[in-house]
Amino acid sequence: LSHNSPMAPTLLIAVLLCHGQADAWLFGGGEAAKEEKSCGKDGGECVLKSEVEVANNGDYESRLTIGLEEDLDKTLMAACKELGIENAHEECAPRSGARLVDSRGSRVLDITTLLRGKAAEPVYVVPRWLHFVWPTVKVGHVVEPSNVKKIKGTKPMTLKTLSLRPRVFEISNFMSIEEARGLIDINKPRLKRSTVGATASHDRTRTSSNTWDLTSVLSKRFKRRAFNMLGIDHDVALEDGLQVLNYQVDQYYKPHVDWLNSDTEDVEGNLKPKINNGTNRFATVFLYLNTVPKGGHTVFPRSYTHETFDGNKIMRDGPANAPPGYISDRDAAWACNTSSSALRSDPVEGNAVLFYSQLPDSELDVESLHGGCPPVEGEKWAVNLWVWNRPRIGMMKPVYNKGTKAQTNVPPGQISFEFFNKLDKDVDVFWLNPNGVNSKMATIKSNSVVGMNSFDSHEFGVTEIGKTEPIIWKHVVRTANKGTVVNIQL
Repeated sequence: LSHNSPMAPTLLIAVLLCHGQADAWLFGGGEAAKEEKSCGKDGGECVLKSEVEVANNGDYESRLTIGLEEDLDKTLMAACKELGIENAHEECAPRSGARLVDSRGSRVLDITTLLRGKAAEPVYVVPRWLHFVWPTVKVGHVVEPSNVKKIKGTKPMTLKTLSLRPRVFEISNFMSIEEARGLIDINKPRLKRSTVGATASHDRTRTSSNTWDLTSVLSKRFKRRAFNMLGIDHDVALEDGLQVLNYQVDQYYKPHVDWLNSDTEDVEGNLKPKINNGTNRFATVFLYLNTVPKGGHTVFPRSYTHETFDGNKIMRDGPANAPPGYISDRDAAWACNTSSSALRSDPVEGNAVLFYSQLPDSELDVESLHGGCPPVEGEKWAVNLWVWNRPRIGMMKPVYNKGTKAQTNVPPGQISFEFFNKLDKDVDVFWLNPNGVNSKMATIKSNSVVGMNSFDSHEFGVTEIGKTEPIIWKHVVRTANKGTVVNIQL
C-alpha cells in the first residue's frame, strides 16, 4: 500500500528483512540505497524500515505515517507536504533550517537513523525559523529527554505533562541538591527588591527579592542544561540571563504573562514573532532551589486541562479591552488558595517547571498566565530563565560602519548615528554587552567622527585608548539618535 492510500493502516510499520544482499526495489538511490546495500553484510539479520510516523511541531494529534524517501531532505519535504504545512517548498527547503526532531528531543541528522528505527516516533517537523516545542501528548505523559546528560548521583531528568494549554511540564531532577544550594549561597548577599516589566519598576504586584547571575559556573551550567532540554543551541542573545528569586512568607508575584506587549510595555522593536522576524520570550524554565514547607507554588489560572481541574473557572472575564495577562486581585488570590482547583506546580528542590509563552507556530499564547504564590511557611528560593525565539531586543550586536557618517539605508530596527570625540585624547569605544563581555567597536581619534549602526537601548562606553577600564563615559542609544551626532565629552 502507498503511504497516502486510504486503505493504508495508520500504524502500519513495514520492514525489509535483509540477509546478505538486499532487494533493490525499495529505494532507487541516494543515502537510503547505500544503507540498503550495506545492510546485513556481516551475515546477521538486518531490519530496515520503509515508513515513519511524523507530526507537526509540538502537535502529537497530527501524527500520520509516510514512506521514507531516498535521503533525509526528501523525507523532510514529503513530511511537510503530507502534514499540510503552508509554503512547504520554502518552510522545509533543504538547508533552510527546517529539521526533524524525535519524540525525545534529539534532532534526526541522517536517513540511517530513520531506516534503522533509532528515532523515537513520532518524529516532529520543525519548519525554518521555528524552535522545537515539546509535545504535550496527554496529561500525565512522561518523557526522558535524550539530549540532556544525566547528573552524576541523581536520577535521569524527566518531563511530565501537567497541562495541554497552556503547555506546562514538570521537570524532575533538573539540578542536583548541591547545585541548587550553591546557587543560593552565591546570590543571597546580592538580593534586592524585585522589579516588573521592561522598565524595571517597582510594583505592588511583585513583592519578592531578586538578583541576576550572569557569570557563575553554576549559572552557566544551568543555562546550557536548559537550552539542551529545549533542543536549542545555547546563544546568549536568546536569553535574559539567570534571575535568582527569594520569596519570604506572604511575598508573591501576581499572575502575568512573560511575553512583552508593545501596547503596554515601554519597549521599541518588533515584539510579534509571526511578523517580519519579530522576537519575544518563547519559553520559561523555572527551577526550585529549595522545598517550601507550605505554599510557594507556581500557579496557572487559565489552565483547564490538568488532572485536578473540577470544571469551575478559576478566573472571571475581565473588563472590556483588558490587556493580555489581566486578572483581578480576588481571582489571583483564589488561584493560590489550595481549595481551588487551579493548576499549581509544587516547589520541590532540584525540580523545575517549563512553560511556553508561544505556541508551536510562534503565536503568542495568552493562556500562559502564571504567578508566584506566597509561601505560607518557610521561604522560597528559585531561579528562572527566559528564552527568546530570536535574538532579544538589545542583544543584536552593533556594527561599526567603517565610515564617518550616519547611514540612511539600514535594515529595519537599526539606528545609524555618529560618535564625535570632543576629548583631547584618542579613545576606544565599547558596546557594553548585557552578557557582561564588552565588545570593542572602534578607536576614535581626538576631534574625529565615526559612524555606528546599533539598536534601541544599546549602551556604549568609552575608555582611554588601549584600556578596557575604567569606563570614562557612557551613552544609551535611543531611536531619537537616528541620523544625529552623539558627542563624547566629559
